[in-house]
Amino acid sequence: MAMASPAPTDVLLRPAAIARAWMGPGRPQETIAVPGVVLGPGEALLRVDLATIAEDDLAVADGDEECPAPTVLGREFVGRVAALGGRVDAADGTALELGERVVCAPRPRERIAAHRELVGGFATHVHVPAGTPIVRVGEVLPACILAPVPGVVSRVAGLLREAEQRVDLEDVDLTVTGAGIDPLVLAAMATERGAAVTIASADPRVRSRAHRFGAAVIAERAAVRGLRATVRPRHDVGGAFTVVAPDCAPADLATAVAFMRSLGTRRYPFADLVSAPLPLDRLDEAIGLARSGAFLRVAIAPGA
Repeated sequence: MAMASPAPTDVLLRPAAIARAWMGPGRPQETIAVPGVVLGPGEALLRVDLATIAEDDLAVADGDEECPAPTVLGREFVGRVAALGGRVDAADGTALELGERVVCAPRPRERIAAHRELVGGFATHVHVPAGTPIVRVGEVLPACILAPVPGVVSRVAGLLREAEQRVDLEDVDLTVTGAGIDPLVLAAMATERGAAVTIASADPRVRSRAHRFGAAVIAERAAVRGLRATVRPRHDVGGAFTVVAPDCAPADLATAVAFMRSLGTRRYPFADLVSAPLPLDRLDEAIGLARSGAFLRVAIAPGA
């Protein structure tokens, strides 16, 4: 006799969850209310504490990156477990509990659909599909440091994972190119692993902050798109090679969280890279602020 599949879990939300729906390039985002969700087995509902606007969000909003519409943008966020569809394991294999503070790996962008409205972080809640890596982040660190972890910090962790498959970072000189927050995160993470880091960037925001994230600065001979690192072993074992950020593996999220929670990381001013949070109903204004480049990350807090 076949065993019955676990029943879905109906979650009534009072007050209703709120999400900002992206309707397409050049169109204002619309507010939608979601009075409840249906969680399948292994799914989770997270209440968003803080989200940050990443470069790929801007690329979608500006029409430079294809994305299904309508959707909810925002893949960098930190939140708390609000409801669970049965047992849901964290990335370490232990069962999640209600109220735990977590981050989750970014998912492919998806179109809003019936019972799947809460598909991004620019909302009060996010409906997380089964199988999505979820990592606990503890209660100590401020949300502004944790929100970018699923995006930029995990991406950098993946890049260094690729590099460490070929060389010990304690024995290398690392030259980092790129703009925005990525080179600074990479500089700090590589410095903590023993590399000597130099940043070559045309971005004045990066150049002015490089030394505070453990890096020296040199002139960039030609603007380079995307984040990459040139690795030069000090003993010239195998010669120099270049690494770019790969698709993030589940382990990269756990590595990123561990890096941010380590005591040595406290000396890097990550909190200074993030704006004071704007409320969810000012998301269009926040996106404009992110475009201006005044902050490397602009924050959105549903409760602000």
